[in-house]
Amino acid sequence: MRSAETSTAARLATWLAAHMERHRISPQQVGRELGVGAGVVRRWLSAARRGAAFEAGEFDHLDTPVKLGAWLRARIADSGRTVREIAATTEDVSMSTIYNWLKGEHLPAPPTTDSPDRFDLLLSHAALGLDLHQRVGLDEVRRRLTGAAPDFGPGVVWESRALPGANRSFTGRRRALRRLDRLLGDYGRGTGVLVALTGMGGVGKTALAVHWARSDQVKATLTDGALYLDLNGYSTSTPVDTETARIRLLFQLGVRPEEIPADPDAQHALYQRSLTGRPVLLVLDNAHAASQVRPLLPADPKCLTVVTSRGRLSGLDVTSSGLSRVAVDVLGPDEAASLLRELLGRLAVKYTPEEDVDTLAEACGRLPLALQIAAANYLTHHHPRRETVAGYTRLLEADRLGALAIGPADPDTAITATLDLSHHRLSAGAQRAYRMLSLHRTSDFSIPWAASVLAADTGNVPGLLTELTHANLLSLDANGRYSFHDLLREHAAGLAETHESAADRRDAIERGLDHWLHSGVAASRAIEPSREPIDVTEPAAGTAPETFAGFEEASAWFDAEHRGMLAAVAHAAETGRDHHVWRLVWTILNHLGDSGLWGRQLEAARLALEAGDRLGDPEVRARGHRFLASSAIHHSALGRARFHFERALGLYGESGNVAGQAAVNHGLSYVEERAERFGAALDHAHQALILERVGGSRPGQARALNAIGWLSAQLGRLDEAVEPCLAALSIHEELGDRTRIAHTRDSLGYLRHRLGDSRGAILDLERALDLFRHAGNAYEQAGTLGRLGDVHAELGDRDAAAGAWREALGLYTNLGHGYAETMRERLRGLDGPAHGEGPRPALCEEPTAARPVSRP
Repeated sequence: MRSAETSTAARLATWLAAHMERHRISPQQVGRELGVGAGVVRRWLSAARRGAAFEAGEFDHLDTPVKLGAWLRARIADSGRTVREIAATTEDVSMSTIYNWLKGEHLPAPPTTDSPDRFDLLLSHAALGLDLHQRVGLDEVRRRLTGAAPDFGPGVVWESRALPGANRSFTGRRRALRRLDRLLGDYGRGTGVLVALTGMGGVGKTALAVHWARSDQVKATLTDGALYLDLNGYSTSTPVDTETARIRLLFQLGVRPEEIPADPDAQHALYQRSLTGRPVLLVLDNAHAASQVRPLLPADPKCLTVVTSRGRLSGLDVTSSGLSRVAVDVLGPDEAASLLRELLGRLAVKYTPEEDVDTLAEACGRLPLALQIAAANYLTHHHPRRETVAGYTRLLEADRLGALAIGPADPDTAITATLDLSHHRLSAGAQRAYRMLSLHRTSDFSIPWAASVLAADTGNVPGLLTELTHANLLSLDANGRYSFHDLLREHAAGLAETHESAADRRDAIERGLDHWLHSGVAASRAIEPSREPIDVTEPAAGTAPETFAGFEEASAWFDAEHRGMLAAVAHAAETGRDHHVWRLVWTILNHLGDSGLWGRQLEAARLALEAGDRLGDPEVRARGHRFLASSAIHHSALGRARFHFERALGLYGESGNVAGQAAVNHGLSYVEERAERFGAALDHAHQALILERVGGSRPGQARALNAIGWLSAQLGRLDEAVEPCLAALSIHEELGDRTRIAHTRDSLGYLRHRLGDSRGAILDLERALDLFRHAGNAYEQAGTLGRLGDVHAELGDRDAAAGAWREALGLYTNLGHGYAETMRERLRGLDGPAHGEGPRPALCEEPTAARPVSRP
């Protein structure tokens, strides 16, 4: 009886596994439908020696015969058997055959009968331990690599009608295919009868639709075959009108010409009647508007329709029930490289390092059409032994849009011609927006910035950007920011050269730069109201800079815009706008430092100094040296920081700029402190205070007073330390500068701790920490947390100390800072004897400053 139960369970498990595989259903979905857990479903499947169905991506990386062979070699090695032993115990498979497969050679096509071939027998060898799911997956890899189509058995005919042939080089798109398979399951359950595949031109929407339409799952579900019609929505031909489209589809359905009535309404009725009750797939390719598609949609839910378009076809959301959308984007890095290797073929790939293939794929923007054109051009005009893929990539990068074309006789195989058709379909306002916005190199942008570039009313811009987004010429992310694909930006900029005057292009660039500059100055003032201001000219006409209600708004603006501003700095440097360069760097530099983006901070500082050198302006050059010194401090390069500060001090001395000399003395004080030369650091702080009093800068005086108090404490002069810090706090609170209040509170917390007032120290440090958190200043948060942990350790509160130090460790680790090891040592110290029973962590071992890091 027990044996019969086991046999029944195995048969049921086998049926369940096959059902799940056919319909791409996960154990979680089965569990929800049956009211059991996914673990129970997996135990059922184990009776058929299967794992969870369709685990994504297990064999995605096996995209060449060589990689498949390497995988098999590793599997054999893991089995503990030799190739000789495997061959000796596998029927009809010799050792030389296996070695050929391991080298990626002579991989056999799948058998055309139900009997397993030699490759199947190898995969079934017990020593390899492959379950049925894995063997099926590896057979799919074999089919893909050998270009073999699946066999549906004798007598099974699936009417493909006008559906294009399968693309043998198709690869990747696993996520989109799984999504389509799930939608096919929804169709089988009576929901979901319309799928819209949308994406930019050349992204491979048609290839995806055709590949999926020819899959086993579609053929098994939509047994009456497929109808296909290219609507010419984005081509050099006139778009197909409704009546012509309907007649062509009727022909595919087997209706003879003489049976088609002349009256359009009668035609429509015949069309719908011909589809009724037929499980058929309708592919409407290359549609340009919902109005072109709507009259062709079947009324019978037994029909499943797939529409492809460069536009979003938003009108279908209103009029068509059961609509599902699948956005088709460029290929992922691995998918693009895999497709390129397939297109180039074994001969070219044999001589090409993988990183060179990756670089060419990126140069093509990972756009399938661009990859196909590039591969065809390389194979036609270059021989792998004479011209490497790397050399060809360099030629392509010099003129990507010009190089990504097969030839003038075939405009459909040129990226520029393909994208021109998308541009042509836009309204005049959206065309201009597409061209003008591309003149900047920002990775993403906001509506207010776009309004400035276009010199347009902010209320009108969202409509233009929405039109571009619906046409898949712009992308919109979850944060409401827009972006160009690289090839689209180059295409739009090329159109701007043709359609826009030089003056209009220049003004658009100026407005974009001025928007970032003037908005950035306003944001900087909101965050650090006592920061030394810079002079800026009036923004270009049509620019509408942003304003900020307070600290949080300004800080969020910098978080969103700093990538665009860095691109703007580089763009301004390349185009000779040096006055914009150093001012934009001044605007963004402190945010980069506070956010731990020290590499980008260094790049920006170098550009500022180079701009000062080109301008021949000693003041700008001095600022450039200060910018570089601040960056060097973050990189713990104190010698380099001291060099740049001294160069800046000399330049300020020549011009008699007292405020500049004071700023440099603040910086030198910090450098000497970091070098643990506290006496020299204190001397520079006193010199800064004298200069700030001469210049009449109360914020500068407060900054110097805080430094004097902090450094006095480092020298053990605790009685002299508190009063300067309290005076600094009073000024900063009067000015409302929360960042500098935080630094001064941190100093006071440290001083109270040293003076034995642990409770007062905790209050001050927690206030400082809260302000640093609001500012998003990870580096200063970490320093304060380290000191807060010291106080808790002094009080014997191990849990609180460990919590503070762990948080500091996480922040330093994320920043890539060497102080992370100091935090690890303190945490290890907590694992030793309890405080009072042995040594405790030293107080403030690391020289983290309780004042701004030389903020220029």
